[in-house]
Amino acid sequence: MAKPYEPTPSTAATKALTDLKTLPSLQDTQTQVQGAVNEISSAVTALIPAAHFEDLHGGATDKCEQPYEQTGGKRYFLPDRVAANIAVSEADWDKILQAAKASAAKLGATDIQTMQDQPGNHNVGFYGPAGLFIKVGYQGNLGISGYTGCRLPAE
Repeated sequence: MAKPYEPTPSTAATKALTDLKTLPSLQDTQTQVQGAVNEISSAVTALIPAAHFEDLHGGATDKCEQPYEQTGGKRYFLPDRVAANIAVSEADWDKILQAAKASAAKLGATDIQTMQDQPGNHNVGFYGPAGLFIKVGYQGNLGISGYTGCRLPAE
């Protein structure tokens, strides 16, 4: 039986490094993901002027997980951006979702996963290369999350 945290085989690790070299640096990706979060929050405030966003907690940098753990890559979780206690109609949610989809697509995050999609309860993620994601959700509070996925730091 394999160990649960067995290192990535060398051929897969080499491929992972090659893949990362084709992507923007960690710093550039962080800027791009932050831009997408900003675009989405601006779209929300244009629709719902009462929405006031706050960034909760600081961002977090960490080492990458498999298959990238041997690449020297890093990953960054942006602070969650939240507008608390706002009313979002289903029509406005549809517009917010379209804005998020368009912003995420600019980053190559076109794999859409819907975790919740009921009136007043939404949670949708847009996933891209090497784990990058943008997530939007609503259940009384509207939240936007961003993650760079694994990237190589700029040299």
